[in-house]
Amino acid sequence: MVRLLSSSAVAALVLGCSVPIAAGLEEGDASEAVVALERGGVAADKERDPEREGTFRVLVSRDDSATALRVLAEEGLPPPTTPGVLDALGKGSLVPSRLSEHAKLVTGTGGDLERSLRALDGVVSARVHLAVPPRDPLSLGEVAAPTTASVLIRHQGPRPPLGAAEIQRLVAGAVPGLAPDGVSVVMAPTPAPSRGATRDLARLGPLTVTRGSMTPLRGMIAVAVLSNLVLLGCLALLWVRVRRTEHALAASRSEEEKGQRKR
Repeated sequence: MVRLLSSSAVAALVLGCSVPIAAGLEEGDASEAVVALERGGVAADKERDPEREGTFRVLVSRDDSATALRVLAEEGLPPPTTPGVLDALGKGSLVPSRLSEHAKLVTGTGGDLERSLRALDGVVSARVHLAVPPRDPLSLGEVAAPTTASVLIRHQGPRPPLGAAEIQRLVAGAVPGLAPDGVSVVMAPTPAPSRGATRDLARLGPLTVTRGSMTPLRGMIAVAVLSNLVLLGCLALLWVRVRRTEHALAASRSEEEKGQRKR
């Protein structure tokens, strides 16, 4: 009982001081954001987003919210949500036209390519721009413009995870009519994220806090436990008094019944 009450009190205190800085994330993106924040010296945790089913959100202390937002911005997290082919084609109009369906297919293909590139270790962000002109099967004599693509990748470290030729083959293989030479690749290394004063983090049960906050948090836990012990003592004392009163009333009734029988 004491553990339950103390845990509830501590959880209420901690949650009251926490704010969400990212919401509506997939579990993998939320975990990646938590790891990046703890690497940057910010205590963070993830939980299910109560407003969007099947998604997660990231929580940090209210005092660390500004630092956490800066760390996430430097790390390029959370990644932007781009629709895939199935997402783009699933939002069709009542009477879809050939051009609109073509545009959705191109958008979805670019989104799938961006997701594949972001899945590589060391890639911070990826943008894929596809220029795929629609082809009219009725215009036999017209020469269609060539299909081209542009890829911008921001990566960690001085060397990219993939070479330009590999990225060209990856993108060209996903777009019909696109040759690897038609893919322009630009790769830019991201600067090392600036770090403030590094804070040593520690775990206290399910909570991640800085070592400087361990003493105040332990003090709050001790106060909560002591308060619960006092409350339990008061309840025990009240229970003893109630039992004594019940016994006294029972004895008094017994004496009255004996007196009535003698009469």
